[in-house]
Amino acid sequence: MVQYIFTPWRDRRELLAVRAQFYPDDHHHHHHHHHHALPTPPRQHHLEQNAQNAQRQAQKQRAVARVSMWMQRGGCPHMVESTALLAAAILSDDEAGWGGGEGSGSGYAVRAAYSAAFSRFVTGLLDSHQDKQRKMSMYDVAKSVGLPATFVELRHQATHEQLPSLTRLREAARKALVWIWDYYWRHLSEPEPEPESAPVSTHISARNEKPLLGREEGKCRGLISMFLEGQTEDESLLEAIRGCDEGLVLTMLDSISGNTRDSRVMRRAMVLTREIMERGPSPDRMEEDRESDQARQELREAEEADAETVQDEQGQVEVDMAEERPSWALYEEKDWIPKPIGVV
Repeated sequence: MVQYIFTPWRDRRELLAVRAQFYPDDHHHHHHHHHHALPTPPRQHHLEQNAQNAQRQAQKQRAVARVSMWMQRGGCPHMVESTALLAAAILSDDEAGWGGGEGSGSGYAVRAAYSAAFSRFVTGLLDSHQDKQRKMSMYDVAKSVGLPATFVELRHQATHEQLPSLTRLREAARKALVWIWDYYWRHLSEPEPEPESAPVSTHISARNEKPLLGREEGKCRGLISMFLEGQTEDESLLEAIRGCDEGLVLTMLDSISGNTRDSRVMRRAMVLTREIMERGPSPDRMEEDRESDQARQELREAEEADAETVQDEQGQVEVDMAEERPSWALYEEKDWIPKPIGVV
């Protein structure tokens, strides 16, 4: 049986694109490499560096916004969410300015953002690896997953004590992003390249049939997602969905309805399901329905006949038993013992 796994991202390329936005340096190389190049003038180098930093900041902001959308859809991995929260805290710190004092309001807000993101990262990770049968301490769980003990200590201080200093939180956030890269992001494999389009042939072999079905399934999934997300109300979208296999569409809608908490998506899924179910049947289906109705009618008549036969037999048995019983019986007074009212 085919099992569908619904992810908040459209495909693996979208997830890897977000990884490249969060980790522009580590996307191509796991370690930093220094390349020998011709020296550039200091002023030009400074301008290029500023432009590159601004571009990276914008990419990280777009990545944070996309992960926020994924969180609304549901099913987003904890490591992806933690990466976005830590990156958002760093972006807020950069916007507030590096020169702000820790006693200022903006400085305290940045410390609170760092603390919340870091605490959620550590707590969610350790809770997901906690043994349900045998409760372990956070330090033991952290040791089992390779999380530094200093992360647990900083999480405890940020949660139960005074907020850590901004310098310590900045360093911890950057170390956490490096740890998340080694723990989660670096293990994501690149998607396989799509096969080149083959010339059109009038004969489809069994070997090519499965890829065609896969493409048809992906097309239907994309159309259904566009409809459920309310991206467009064009009638042509509904016509395209009607062109898909009815059983496949109903299966996808049933699975989506059971795995989402978004009332809007559930409502639109119910509307689309009702529209498909109430659509005019084909002649073949009408013939099948006519035969099934006839079979159900014959079965219903047979059941009613059996029920009448059983009822007649039960009535005859009751009459026979009534005839065998005497019409009256002698009352034995000695068997009756009077009791006061209220006594059991």
